[in-house]
Amino acid sequence: MRRSLLALTIAATALALGACTSSSAPGWTYAPPTVAPSAAASADGSAAPSGAAPSDAAPSAGASAAPSDGAGAGDSVSISAVGIAFEQTEVSAPADTAFVISFENKEAVPHNVEIKDGGGASVFKGDIVTGPTVVEYQAPALTAGGYQFVCSVHPNMVGTLTVGG
Repeated sequence: MRRSLLALTIAATALALGACTSSSAPGWTYAPPTVAPSAAASADGSAAPSGAAPSDAAPSAGASAAPSDGAGAGDSVSISAVGIAFEQTEVSAPADTAFVISFENKEAVPHNVEIKDGGGASVFKGDIVTGPTVVEYQAPALTAGGYQFVCSVHPNMVGTLTVGG
Protein backbone atom coordinates (compact mmCIF):
# COMPACT_ATOMS: atom_id res chain seq x y z
CA MET A 1 0.00 0.00 0.00
CA ARG A 2 2.80 2.36 0.94
CA ARG A 3 4.64 1.55 -2.24
CA SER A 4 1.65 2.37 -4.45
CA LEU A 5 1.08 5.63 -2.58
CA LEU A 6 4.74 6.56 -3.08
CA ALA A 7 4.56 5.67 -6.77
CA LEU A 8 1.38 7.73 -7.16
CA THR A 9 3.01 10.73 -5.43
CA ILE A 10 6.10 10.48 -7.65
CA ALA A 11 3.95 10.23 -10.78
CA ALA A 12 1.86 13.25 -9.77
CA THR A 13 5.00 15.27 -9.00
CA ALA A 14 6.56 14.35 -12.34
CA LEU A 15 3.38 15.33 -14.15
CA ALA A 16 3.23 18.67 -12.33
CA LEU A 17 6.89 19.42 -13.03
CA GLY A 18 6.44 18.50 -16.68
CA ALA A 19 3.58 20.96 -16.97
CA CYS A 20 5.64 23.73 -15.39
CA THR A 21 8.72 23.43 -17.55
CA SER A 22 9.14 26.11 -20.13
CA SER A 23 10.07 25.93 -23.74
CA SER A 24 11.29 28.64 -26.06
CA ALA A 25 7.73 29.31 -27.36
CA PRO A 26 4.78 30.14 -25.15
CA GLY A 27 1.93 27.65 -24.99
CA TRP A 28 -0.59 30.47 -25.50
CA THR A 29 -1.09 33.41 -27.77
CA TYR A 30 -3.21 36.52 -27.83
CA ALA A 31 -4.19 39.05 -30.44
CA PRO A 32 -2.59 42.49 -30.18
CA PRO A 33 -4.91 45.38 -29.37
CA THR A 34 -6.63 46.86 -32.36
CA VAL A 35 -7.22 50.48 -33.16
CA ALA A 36 -10.41 51.43 -34.95
CA PRO A 37 -9.83 53.36 -38.16
CA SER A 38 -10.66 57.04 -38.03
CA ALA A 39 -13.91 58.15 -39.62
CA ALA A 40 -12.59 61.60 -40.50
CA ALA A 41 -9.50 63.77 -40.29
CA SER A 42 -9.31 67.18 -38.72
CA ALA A 43 -8.04 70.30 -40.46
CA ASP A 44 -4.52 69.80 -39.08
CA GLY A 45 -4.36 66.31 -40.59
CA SER A 46 -4.70 64.39 -37.34
CA ALA A 47 -7.38 61.76 -37.09
CA ALA A 48 -10.67 62.84 -35.61
CA PRO A 49 -12.28 60.51 -33.06
CA SER A 50 -15.03 58.19 -34.21
CA GLY A 51 -18.43 59.81 -33.94
CA ALA A 52 -16.96 63.30 -34.14
CA ALA A 53 -19.14 65.99 -35.62
CA PRO A 54 -17.45 68.52 -37.89
CA SER A 55 -16.85 71.77 -36.04
CA ASP A 56 -18.79 73.76 -38.63
CA ALA A 57 -21.76 71.40 -38.68
CA ALA A 58 -25.14 72.84 -37.84
CA PRO A 59 -27.21 70.82 -35.40
CA SER A 60 -29.65 68.45 -36.98
CA ALA A 61 -32.75 66.99 -35.46
CA GLY A 62 -31.97 63.62 -33.96
CA ALA A 63 -28.19 63.97 -34.39
CA SER A 64 -26.51 61.06 -32.64
CA ALA A 65 -22.94 60.49 -31.58
CA ALA A 66 -21.05 57.51 -30.31
CA PRO A 67 -18.81 57.87 -27.29
CA SER A 68 -15.29 58.87 -28.20
CA ASP A 69 -12.02 58.14 -26.51
CA GLY A 70 -10.36 61.37 -27.61
CA ALA A 71 -11.10 65.00 -27.00
CA GLY A 72 -12.01 67.19 -29.91
CA ALA A 73 -11.41 70.87 -30.44
CA GLY A 74 -13.37 73.37 -28.41
CA ASP A 75 -14.59 73.61 -24.86
CA SER A 76 -15.58 70.72 -22.64
CA VAL A 77 -18.76 70.34 -20.59
CA SER A 78 -18.74 67.87 -17.70
CA ILE A 79 -21.90 65.98 -16.78
CA SER A 80 -22.16 62.99 -14.43
CA ALA A 81 -24.94 60.64 -13.42
CA VAL A 82 -25.49 58.72 -10.17
CA GLY A 83 -28.62 57.65 -8.28
CA ILE A 84 -30.72 57.91 -11.48
CA ALA A 85 -30.02 61.66 -11.57
CA PHE A 86 -27.59 64.11 -13.16
CA GLU A 87 -25.25 65.62 -10.58
CA GLN A 88 -25.07 68.87 -12.57
CA THR A 89 -28.44 70.44 -13.30
CA GLU A 90 -27.03 73.53 -15.00
CA VAL A 91 -24.10 73.64 -17.44
CA SER A 92 -22.98 76.04 -20.18
CA ALA A 93 -21.29 75.73 -23.55
CA PRO A 94 -19.98 78.17 -26.17
CA ALA A 95 -22.27 79.33 -28.97
CA ASP A 96 -21.62 78.42 -32.60
CA THR A 97 -18.72 76.11 -31.67
CA ALA A 98 -18.61 72.33 -31.47
CA PHE A 99 -17.79 71.12 -27.97
CA VAL A 100 -17.07 67.95 -26.01
CA ILE A 101 -19.43 66.52 -23.41
CA SER A 102 -17.38 64.57 -20.88
CA PHE A 103 -20.02 62.24 -19.45
CA GLU A 104 -19.33 60.10 -16.38
CA ASN A 105 -21.83 57.36 -15.65
CA LYS A 106 -21.01 56.46 -12.06
CA GLU A 107 -23.36 53.49 -11.76
CA ALA A 108 -24.09 50.13 -13.39
CA VAL A 109 -27.25 51.53 -14.95
CA PRO A 110 -27.55 52.64 -18.59
CA HIS A 111 -27.53 56.42 -19.19
CA ASN A 112 -26.71 58.94 -21.92
CA VAL A 113 -26.95 62.65 -22.63
CA GLU A 114 -29.47 64.00 -25.16
CA ILE A 115 -29.82 67.71 -25.88
CA LYS A 116 -33.23 69.12 -26.83
CA ASP A 117 -34.08 72.57 -28.12
CA GLY A 118 -36.77 74.85 -26.64
CA GLY A 119 -39.47 73.05 -28.65
CA GLY A 120 -38.42 69.61 -27.37
CA ALA A 121 -36.75 68.47 -30.62
CA SER A 122 -33.56 66.47 -30.23
CA VAL A 123 -30.47 68.31 -31.54
CA PHE A 124 -27.91 65.82 -30.17
CA LYS A 125 -28.16 62.31 -28.75
CA GLY A 126 -25.18 60.45 -27.31
CA ASP A 127 -25.04 56.67 -27.25
CA ILE A 128 -26.29 54.93 -24.12
CA VAL A 129 -23.49 53.60 -21.90
CA THR A 130 -23.54 51.42 -18.79
CA GLY A 131 -21.14 52.40 -16.08
CA PRO A 132 -19.14 52.95 -14.25
CA THR A 133 -17.43 54.63 -17.20
CA VAL A 134 -16.43 57.98 -18.66
CA VAL A 135 -17.10 58.79 -22.32
CA GLU A 136 -16.65 61.89 -24.43
CA TYR A 137 -19.38 62.88 -26.85
CA GLN A 138 -18.62 65.25 -29.71
CA ALA A 139 -21.50 67.74 -29.65
CA PRO A 140 -22.26 69.94 -32.67
CA ALA A 141 -22.16 73.72 -32.70
CA LEU A 142 -25.38 75.14 -31.26
CA THR A 143 -26.82 78.60 -31.57
CA ALA A 144 -27.04 80.74 -28.44
CA GLY A 145 -30.00 80.03 -26.19
CA GLY A 146 -31.42 77.66 -23.64
CA TYR A 147 -31.53 73.89 -24.13
CA GLN A 148 -32.52 70.94 -21.98
CA PHE A 149 -30.32 67.89 -21.52
CA VAL A 150 -31.95 64.59 -20.58
CA CYS A 151 -31.20 60.89 -20.26
CA SER A 152 -33.06 59.02 -23.02
CA VAL A 153 -33.44 56.01 -20.72
CA HIS A 154 -34.69 57.97 -17.70
CA PRO A 155 -36.72 61.03 -18.84
CA ASN A 156 -36.92 62.27 -15.24
CA MET A 157 -33.17 63.01 -15.43
CA VAL A 158 -33.04 66.58 -16.72
CA GLY A 159 -30.78 69.60 -16.68
CA THR A 160 -30.38 72.97 -18.37
CA LEU A 161 -27.70 73.74 -20.97
CA THR A 162 -27.10 77.44 -21.56
CA VAL A 163 -25.31 78.04 -24.84
CA GLY A 164 -23.41 81.29 -25.28
CA GLY A 165 -24.14 82.62 -21.87
